[in-house]
Amino acid sequence: MTPAQIRRKWASIDRREDRLAQELAALQAACTHPSVNKKYCGNTGNYDPSADSYWIEFSCPDCRKKWITDQ
Repeated sequence: MTPAQIRRKWASIDRREDRLAQELAALQAACTHPSVNKKYCGNTGNYDPSADSYWIEFSCPDCRKKWITDQ
């Protein structure tokens, strides 16, 4: 393959990858996350207790979306 062919092939794959990422984002936005998993986390025991932090890590097994919320 010539460098020009490789660049064209790369561009084609990149466009398909962008379309798939958009489809996945739309799928995750449509999901209601009915069986979401929650993991309660924290960073405690600091010298300054005001520096302690807590958060929840969410993951949906259906659409594979993952996100974190501070508490």
